[in-house]
Amino acid sequence: MAKKNQTPQTETRKQSRMRERDQEQQRVLFIVLGIVAALIVVILAVGYWRTVIAVQDETVATVNGVSLPVRAYQARVRYDVQTIVAQINSIQSAFQQFNAEDPAMASIVQYYQNQLAQYTQALQQAPSKALENLIDDELVRQEAAKRGITVSDADIDREIQLAINENLGYERPTATPTDGPSPTPTLTATHTATPSISPTATATLTATLMPTPTEGPTLTPEPTQTPLGPDAYATEVAKLKDNISKINISFDDYRKIVAVDLLRQRLNDALAREVKTTAEQIHVEHILVKTFEEAQAVEERLKAGEDFGKLAAELSIDPSAKTNQGDLGWAARGQFVQEFEDAAWSLPVLQVSAPVTTSFGVHIIKVLEKDANHALDAAALEQERAGALSAWLQQARASAGGAIQRFFSAEYIPSEIKKLTSAQ
Repeated sequence: MAKKNQTPQTETRKQSRMRERDQEQQRVLFIVLGIVAALIVVILAVGYWRTVIAVQDETVATVNGVSLPVRAYQARVRYDVQTIVAQINSIQSAFQQFNAEDPAMASIVQYYQNQLAQYTQALQQAPSKALENLIDDELVRQEAAKRGITVSDADIDREIQLAINENLGYERPTATPTDGPSPTPTLTATHTATPSISPTATATLTATLMPTPTEGPTLTPEPTQTPLGPDAYATEVAKLKDNISKINISFDDYRKIVAVDLLRQRLNDALAREVKTTAEQIHVEHILVKTFEEAQAVEERLKAGEDFGKLAAELSIDPSAKTNQGDLGWAARGQFVQEFEDAAWSLPVLQVSAPVTTSFGVHIIKVLEKDANHALDAAALEQERAGALSAWLQQARASAGGAIQRFFSAEYIPSEIKKLTSAQ
């Protein structure tokens, strides 16, 4: 049994020194650990500052001496990627509306599969293509400034309002064709029409851009509700800002994108007015068959004196030949596939070519007329005007030469974009 009122054992001097030494060692250890932790925090903070904040002020490209910062590139690539994601989601949604196993739907399935493949490829190329779009934007700004073409804050506000209304099902008051940074059949990330951003969620990004058509008149949908009042419009703007923030684009970045899109439209309109109404053209006809041997047989019949148009109506696999006897009408340079183009333009008038193989088959070509200044027909003239900006950009890039410099680095690509594009 323990004794009561036992006197506590007195700590010896040696034990006291050992305890003090242990306490000092613990203090030193805590100090060292604190310093290490602080250093780790500093290193992480510096790394974050370097890779996320400071990097945004670096130059990704220069155009005629104007520096384009990484922050502008990152806004552009996020915007372009989300535009492509919206198209992919739209295709996938359309896919769900029919039975892909139905043989009768084979052609439609093939069409959507081709579209999906092209947009998927465009998504993979978006980081590099966004840089080229950014360069085009600056070329447009500089040319617009030379011509006195401007966009005001009020213009931007109005465009955003029109886009919001359009996304809700209302008609735009105008139907002005616009043009993009690259031809739309290539399915690159275009950004010509001002998008409205809807809250529709996607599997990888949280907002879906809904770009308006880039060419042709705007269709008139039936309004689904009464026009927005000030409070309702303010609510829609708040939704827009929220959805923009979800794809890491500031509202100021978005307004800049809207502004340059408006400049593109206005510059295209100015360039369209300068498009020549005449061009060097040829009047050509052809007979299209499947094989080289068939083309040689056509040659022999032509040499025997048979009429070109009648043979075209009889033998050509071009569906229009039955009615136009192979007559393709007048065409300017660049209207045909390259092999056909080279053969047709090298032919003297009224001469017939040797068989020419293209992706369509094998052609026998005859040039009926040539004119250095033939008037463009309405469709050709409209096509030239609609593509005025694209043609100008191509020429501007070629003439700029070393005035365009790129300093692209993979570290400039936002992490979520790297993840999304590498997953495809």
